Amino acid sequence: SGLLDAIRRRLCCRPPGRVTGLVALTGGGSGEVIVAWSPSPPADRVAAYRVYRRTAPGVWRLLALVEPGAGDPAAPGKVAMLDFPGNFPGGSDFGPAGERTYVVTAINRAGQEGPPSFEVVGTPPAPGEGPAGE
Repeated sequence: SGLLDAIRRRLCCRPPGRVTGLVALTGGGSGEVIVAWSPSPPADRVAAYRVYRRTAPGVWRLLALVEPGAGDPAAPGKVAMLDFPGNFPGGSDFGPAGERTYVVTAINRAGQEGPPSFEVVGTPPAPGEGPAGE
């Protein structure tokens, strides 16, 4: 029982791994970007994901707290959320075409945050355009 308790403590207290499979897809014609990623493995015991958007070089701001079951038809099999203009009042580090840079972290049931994913850049559609492929 002592060994089992030690294993349980170790598993419960290990932060989740790095989020993988991060993509940023062109959303609808109102400037949306769909941010999507692969679900974390069950062993990570993920309670939620944090999506961060860069607001200035080296400065990241929490954009959303996303439940593990959230999704979007444009990204089947992935966890996803929709970013849209007005999510942040104030400044953002958008590129010349409105590009936005994101990272995602996983939060386990003990409240520990894992390392950030690799950065991904998303570009919203030009005004009047729909998602890619439409």
